[in-house]
Amino acid sequence: MPKEIVFAKQPILDRSEQLIGYELLFRQEIDPDDPKANRYATSALLSAFLSTGYKQALNGGKGFVNVDELFIKSGGVEILPKEDFVIEVLEDVEILYVVERLEKYKKEGYTLALDDFVANEHNFEKYLDYFYLFDIVKFDLRDPKVDRKRLKEYVDALKHFGIKSLAEKVETKEEYERCKEIGFELFQGYFFVEPEESSQKALLPSRKKLLELWGMGEDEFDLIVEKLRKDPELSLLIIKLVNSSFFALRKQISSVREALIYLGLRNFKKWILLTLYAQKGDDVASNPKLALAKSRANFLSFAARRWGLDEDKAHLTGVLSLLEDLFGATKEEIEKQLPFVDKEVVEALTTGDNIYGKLLQIAQKIEQGDFTSWKDMAKMMGKSPKEIAEIYSDALLA
Repeated sequence: MPKEIVFAKQPILDRSEQLIGYELLFRQEIDPDDPKANRYATSALLSAFLSTGYKQALNGGKGFVNVDELFIKSGGVEILPKEDFVIEVLEDVEILYVVERLEKYKKEGYTLALDDFVANEHNFEKYLDYFYLFDIVKFDLRDPKVDRKRLKEYVDALKHFGIKSLAEKVETKEEYERCKEIGFELFQGYFFVEPEESSQKALLPSRKKLLELWGMGEDEFDLIVEKLRKDPELSLLIIKLVNSSFFALRKQISSVREALIYLGLRNFKKWILLTLYAQKGDDVASNPKLALAKSRANFLSFAARRWGLDEDKAHLTGVLSLLEDLFGATKEEIEKQLPFVDKEVVEALTTGDNIYGKLLQIAQKIEQGDFTSWKDMAKMMGKSPKEIAEIYSDALLA
């Protein structure tokens, strides 16, 4: 059954009050404590938006879309036509872990924006080495931590870098005039117009179907076509996708096979990824803890490979670390449940005293958002935090 996706769009204007684009805002209830909430919201919105004539909805402007760290790393950005969308990097994204991806996207011609920048000395210094990545910086003018005395200084500095400053949450004429005096080039807020709400129905196929197609390779093209042909929902979706504004069709499509050829397997799999992110579910395939097990195992095994350790032991440590998370097992219970597992692996899981245990602790700290103490652990191990960050990033992408 089609799902109703409710969204809003808020205009973004230049100094002449001419339309530049719209920020696209997901307008359905999400759990603010869910770390996947932003990715779900963005993916649900785009899964509906891309299968429609979205150019008409954008009125000739660009769509500004929020993206989180995993959405960036997954390659989901690449399904968005760079001519029509601006990629807004959320303020809680650790730029260090996505810098290579963002450099790639910028080189390919994507417009990148930094969302909700709170203008003060701390944040300016924090992003100083990364401003070159962005074309637009969106200033949150309502945050109490904003250093209003230095706003013009920061706007002028960004202008020197070739970056346009956007004033968010402009609510009065006085604020608008003040922002123009400061030097802001773009504006967004209730002073101009409140977000315009709309909705779009989207088909979201079952995760089982999507994951099966995701796992199929190029040599199985005919089988993929056969599966699509046998599934009306999937057939309809792919036909809608290639007939949307996403593609400038130069010929008529008369079959699912032609649609898939035109779309290409690479884009097809990006669309599957986007659709998977747009769904909520409790089935095994969507269990975030199992996804965590994969990334942990990758991180440990990649580190082991680089440093000449036992890759198999490292991988097993990462996989078995989920015993505690998934089943609530205590350290003692883990030891009892693994009588035939290598002693170094068990030691890593229970005491954490060996190299595999230290690597596991680093992975867990990064997952928890602790971006300080794990660096101290790395240095104590004689390892470079930068090197570990690169390995962890590679593990998430694998």
